[in-house]
Amino acid sequence: MTKHDATTTGRDLLGNALSADDKELLDLYARLKNLSARNDLPPVAIANVKQAMVMLWNACNDLALICEEPGCD
Repeated sequence: MTKHDATTTGRDLLGNALSADDKELLDLYARLKNLSARNDLPPVAIANVKQAMVMLWNACNDLALICEEPGCD
């Protein structure tokens, strides 16, 4: 299965154009995902970043913006 990347296609999983809010949610999710992959932060920071990432994953998934499991990269 190919991972859908709405940020490069400019479309959600249903083919609708991304709104400015959709793009912002995707950007925040990607930033948290990258931050959670770091190993130079205190454990409490990583735990909270991962929790925030999962909350944004829920929003992006429910809006059909992404098709992936949270934190799998």
